[in-house]
Amino acid sequence: MNLNNLSKLSPTSLQQRTTLFILLPTLVILLTMGFMSMLLIRQALLDQWQETAIAKLQQAAHHIDMRLLLPKKALKLFREEEGIEVDRHIAQFIVAQLREMEGVVQVNLEWKGNRINDAFTGRGMSMPHMNFSRMKGLDVSTPIYNSEFKNETVSLVTEFWNDNNEKLGHIEVIISFYDLIGQIVKTPWWKSNKAFLVDSQGNILTQTELFKDMREKRKDNLFGQNNSLEQKTLASLRENRSGTIFGPGMPPDEISGYYHLDEAPWTMVIIAQGEKVLQPIMKFRYSYLFISAVGITLALLLIRITTNKTTRAIRRLSKGANDLAANTFGTELQITSRDEVGELTRNFNTMSKRLQERLRLQEAMNIAREVQQNLLPQSSYTTEGIDICGITLYCDETGGDYFDLLPHPGQQDKVHITAGDVVGHGIGAALMMATIRALVRCRISHSGGPAAIMRDVNRLLCRDTLKSGNFITLFYLVVDTATNKLEWVRCGHDPAIVYSPENHSFSELKGKGLALGVDPSWEYQANSLPLDHGPQIIVIGSDGVWDAENEDEERFGRERVKTVLAENSHLSSKRIIAAITDEITHFRNTKPLTDDITLVITKIG
Repeated sequence: MNLNNLSKLSPTSLQQRTTLFILLPTLVILLTMGFMSMLLIRQALLDQWQETAIAKLQQAAHHIDMRLLLPKKALKLFREEEGIEVDRHIAQFIVAQLREMEGVVQVNLEWKGNRINDAFTGRGMSMPHMNFSRMKGLDVSTPIYNSEFKNETVSLVTEFWNDNNEKLGHIEVIISFYDLIGQIVKTPWWKSNKAFLVDSQGNILTQTELFKDMREKRKDNLFGQNNSLEQKTLASLRENRSGTIFGPGMPPDEISGYYHLDEAPWTMVIIAQGEKVLQPIMKFRYSYLFISAVGITLALLLIRITTNKTTRAIRRLSKGANDLAANTFGTELQITSRDEVGELTRNFNTMSKRLQERLRLQEAMNIAREVQQNLLPQSSYTTEGIDICGITLYCDETGGDYFDLLPHPGQQDKVHITAGDVVGHGIGAALMMATIRALVRCRISHSGGPAAIMRDVNRLLCRDTLKSGNFITLFYLVVDTATNKLEWVRCGHDPAIVYSPENHSFSELKGKGLALGVDPSWEYQANSLPLDHGPQIIVIGSDGVWDAENEDEERFGRERVKTVLAENSHLSSKRIIAAITDEITHFRNTKPLTDDITLVITKIG
């Protein structure tokens, strides 16, 4: 086949290569491993242990049942004589048989109030003729310590009754509890696990740890008080004849199994370590890990072989990205493939070029921002009877909002306050702001009132703005506490707000005026107002204060500014500004600023 045709059949994208050489082989390997795992684990491993555990418990229970069944069968011989008089020789024979049984330590017969223990040994009283109509019960008692025999014993008791429902007597067979369970406690599985014999109430009759002192009284020796596994086992054995319960964990920390006796209301319980019981599953886990390790190694080897070329290209991209992070721009990366990696390399080269341009622009913006921040005055000015504070918040790196606080040369009781808003944002607005700042500062140092100062500044500014069409609104305020007078010129700017805390009244400093930089021949008019004897607060702000919007596009407005001003009029000008800007921030919530904010607060008196 032609090599050119073969090249056409080869994958041309990273997705095709990944699917053909990585995903498909990996899928086959994982499916094979999963199938082998299913064959190995099988539910039969757990079923096998459960069957084995139940069989051991059943065998132990059967041993106890057989030891109890023999005396029960002998006592049932009396039942065959119900309704007729039992010959004393038959009764003595049955009692003698009971006495000779393995594990029986004593047989007590009581008939019509007389105990006839000695008759069984051939001494003393003779066995009476017994005539009864029925027998009641054949109960097995709970093991108790018997001081006479210095051992724990259980009793089989049955009662004799006549037709008049009167109790005539009873017979009690006392059996050594240790002889009853002696063979069981010697078995390896009893010694190597936690094993219990419990009654229907959950009392522990014996367990692997209770043969140290048979004389010791058991107090609060209840099964199911130790952990959740015992509680679940107790609940289950009260409902089922046999079963197994798994504890928490994977594999479980412990597993229990139980089996009920037939001849006594007791249950055999065994609790084994989960790790020991599930050892075959643990072996499977190791086998699974080994097979998985082999499979993963083969998959990684295959991935390494098929993606070597892609890896080298990605490494080149990674090195290029690290160089960009360190602001090192090298030569363009070589494009060596037609797939997604090649396309990524091409896009990386384009990104690198644009990033260089953006970094240069960002550097210029940072310089401009630093310069503009240095041009702003100190945020506050305080002298006798005057407390002034201002703030400017830019929505971009640089902006056109501007304020200045200038004490009059040679007069500490007279201060010039300016607040302006250049049309637009960014570097152009910042340069315009720097120009107007310089013009105002230079002009104030010469003689003339506010109207003359604004006329001269406007004439000089128009030389730069007539071609560009830029302009700036400005509010120029002079506070003179020596003459108790306010003078201002409003150059197209929003009127200042005046608040009198004594009578809680608001007014505005209005006046006609055109924005600076529009008409060089415009004649500005100064406005004046005598200061009242009481304190006054003057607010000069840019339209970014009132026009701030929230997510519902609702404007903050001048009324909210008045409300915050009235509520905080007792504070300093700096803290009043903080209260207003905090309220604007809370009002906007997640809505970003769309215009610069400039705010100047002047407290007089």
